[in-house]
Amino acid sequence: MTVEEVVRQYKRGENLFEITIKKWESIKCSMSAVESTGDMAAIIESARTGGAFCLEYRENCLLCPIQMWCRNPTGAYQTAVRLMYMFATSGQQRYKEQARRHINQFLDEMRQYWQESQRRLN
Repeated sequence: MTVEEVVRQYKRGENLFEITIKKWESIKCSMSAVESTGDMAAIIESARTGGAFCLEYRENCLLCPIQMWCRNPTGAYQTAVRLMYMFATSGQQRYKEQARRHINQFLDEMRQYWQESQRRLN
């Protein structure tokens, strides 16, 4: 999913969690399909580019409900991105597989947090 797609969905008023999950599902699919490390630049760019929550909260990261994932250097998000870089530079498949596992963990955490947020609101 490109930055432009994220912005379009955000401007249409789509749910921030849905946009974020779609973006990371797209990254996960791209990681699965990648054949060479040369293809990783676009995937890493997508991962590093701010998402729907960044558009909503702009310079107010401390108010963002998912900032704990973005800022935690040992969390699933940061670890996945770091492993993507490691795969891109080394070509070692184990980094690719580890990155995919951390993306899955990040997606699971996002879905769980979204569900918990919805329960609290009801």
